[in-house]
Amino acid sequence: MKQILLFLTASVIGTTAIAQDAYSLKQAIDYSLQNHGSNRLYNNEVEKVRLQSKEALSAYMPQVNANVTLDDNLKRQTSILPGAIFGQEGDVKVQFGNKYTTNAVVQLDQTIYDQALIIGIKAGVPAKKIAELKQAKNKEELIYNTAAAYSQILILTEQQKLINANGQQYSELYETTRFRVEKGVAKRVDLDRVLVQLNNIKAQQKQIQSDIDVAYNSLKNAMGLAQNAKFIIEDSLNYNSYLPLSNDSYNVAELIDYQLQEQNLELQGLDVKRKQAAYLPTLSGYARYGQQAFGNELNTAMSDWNPYSTIGVKLNVPLFSGRRREAQLQQSKLELQNAKINLELNTAALDLQFQNARRQLAENVTNLTTNKNNMDLAKSVYETSQFEYSKGVSTMADLLNADFSYKQAQAQYMTSLLNLVGNRLEYERAKGTITQFVAQL
Repeated sequence: MKQILLFLTASVIGTTAIAQDAYSLKQAIDYSLQNHGSNRLYNNEVEKVRLQSKEALSAYMPQVNANVTLDDNLKRQTSILPGAIFGQEGDVKVQFGNKYTTNAVVQLDQTIYDQALIIGIKAGVPAKKIAELKQAKNKEELIYNTAAAYSQILILTEQQKLINANGQQYSELYETTRFRVEKGVAKRVDLDRVLVQLNNIKAQQKQIQSDIDVAYNSLKNAMGLAQNAKFIIEDSLNYNSYLPLSNDSYNVAELIDYQLQEQNLELQGLDVKRKQAAYLPTLSGYARYGQQAFGNELNTAMSDWNPYSTIGVKLNVPLFSGRRREAQLQQSKLELQNAKINLELNTAALDLQFQNARRQLAENVTNLTTNKNNMDLAKSVYETSQFEYSKGVSTMADLLNADFSYKQAQAQYMTSLLNLVGNRLEYERAKGTITQFVAQL
């Protein structure tokens, strides 16, 4: 019996015997937002889009390139000229040019008009918004996952308290029954029945501690902590904070998922315009400056320079591309249609998600109230049966029946509490207010 009492006592104080770092819910969420690996991914995506916009804009900036060539005319081309030119009869074979030719040139190209490039620059605005919205969505998910894992530990801790309280009650009942057996007013089998219940509670304590350890691992993962990190949570569960308020206003346009679809639609519309712009002419200007050197000796071909320069404009008119542009335009239009359809479908899905979350939350509140009252009633019946048994006016069977009803009521209450917390978080996420809700817990 001493071993049982020691176990029950150790289960209560074991988790606090060693001082560890403590996290409130707010601290856990702040840690997640600062240290979770997914933050770096989405930060990189935002930076990537910024650089892509810079890249698109650079196409309208001057482009300057330098080029140097050195040609060794190993075998120059032969031309045929009339011999009369040289005072000879017949034709004469001649080779023009020098063995070595050096050319150094710097060219500046400037796009003057390219509608496709202009639209590409405009596309940077919705692309940037999409990256920022995805970043905000990731933060929402981190808050939700951290709050859900944190709340899971709080609920399991409450369940552990109930189990430990049951263990304490049965320890006292064991002593009472043992005394009655020694006095001959109770049967040995009654003492064995109590011992069976104590052993069951011992197994429950091991299981609940294992569940708490698993829940801590889930919280570590949600926070971005290493699995070997040691810490405890310092908040306590106040289920009243999870009860719904009268204000359940909902606007789908405020949801990040909806805004993402809107920006995708805008981006796809710009892509259609960009494909249409491929049919338009483009105009560019250029300026070129270079120097050439010739010679039959290498040193001469790199010292006797002759400068030249050119400026001009170039108009490119697309005439026929083998219907490639037409196929690309039709594909982009189909993508735009799909984006519109997806916006409608996702809007309906988001509305349904919110309505279901609100309905489930209302049911959870009713169930929690009912199960809480039922647990309190079952506890009262159990305590009365325990008192009557200690006075010898009721049987062990009556006490065990009352105990079974009490434990069943406890299980139902904990299930409804778990459902309430989980569904309230889901409800706030569906409404797009998870950040504000968690901040006031």
